[in-house]
Amino acid sequence: MRRSAVLFLLAPALLVAQPATLDEGRLDPAWFGTGASFQPSKALGFQWLKPGLDLHQRTLQLKAWEPAAWLLGRRMSKDQVFLQRAESYLAPDLDRHLRRGLKGNLPVSHTAGDVLLIARVVDAVGIGDDYMATGQASLSFDLKLVDADTGALLGAFHDTLRGPSPEAIAGQYGRWCEELGRLLAACAAPPQAVKPVPGPTQATPPSFDLEGALRRIEGLKRDGLLSEEECQMLRKKAADRSAPRRP
Repeated sequence: MRRSAVLFLLAPALLVAQPATLDEGRLDPAWFGTGASFQPSKALGFQWLKPGLDLHQRTLQLKAWEPAAWLLGRRMSKDQVFLQRAESYLAPDLDRHLRRGLKGNLPVSHTAGDVLLIARVVDAVGIGDDYMATGQASLSFDLKLVDADTGALLGAFHDTLRGPSPEAIAGQYGRWCEELGRLLAACAAPPQAVKPVPGPTQATPPSFDLEGALRRIEGLKRDGLLSEEECQMLRKKAADRSAPRRP
């Protein structure tokens, strides 16, 4: 049999054997470490959270951004100029908008914490200064949550933001960081405290708002911030909190 015919017969098997690239090669799973199984997210691009992740009473430390990786190769000068402009707001906007989404459910620090948030840019495409220049700008980046003591991966996120201008990218990035804060806030919610059985003269303590918790979980799923597996896990967690305690 001719060599070309053999390759033709083997082509389907070779294609199946090759791992599919995520985000056209801009997402490199090796940077995140083992364990991450990325799922598409409407609000965050691609995401993964460790099953049962509990961030209650933990502190998030924002590390300095790593140097850009340029996974698709270095781009033209206009792209590097755009990246330099983006680097001026990546860290401060992450801090500001992440806190807004967290709403105080998870402390954030730049100097100490037992959960590290590490980030990097992996690709950037700018728009030329020429008034005839057309196209879209784009910014691709990775973020991961790492246990500071063990180095274990707790969460992984990747997205590519696209827009008609650098200003549009900056606005999208701020909203992205706030959505990330909302997701992490759900993992940092405090557990329902065990209340004593009220006596004849004791006022009945407020009960756990199970319906409200379920609505918030469904809202996160609807926004694409939770996978079905994560949603089921948080539903069970809420149900366990609302269940009456056995004497």
